[in-house]
Amino acid sequence: MGSVGSSNHLEFEKLPLEKGKKLHRYSVMNHSLYQSIGIIHWRGGWRQYVFQAFPKIDMSRGCHKQIDEFINKLMDARK
Repeated sequence: MGSVGSSNHLEFEKLPLEKGKKLHRYSVMNHSLYQSIGIIHWRGGWRQYVFQAFPKIDMSRGCHKQIDEFINKLMDARK
């Protein structure tokens, strides 16, 4: 689908809309290591986007901050 955002080490890619879903999911990739580290998706019960990390992925505080900033942009776009 193409990259929708990129920062120092992370790239956020919009995934194809799943059948029956209204909101897209986003792959989070460490583009310097070409490693997928997780998925950002909508959690309906919590009424917000959440990040689901894959097992055994090490992330710095900076990566967590970049993920939070991306989720904040998604939430702002929903307003």
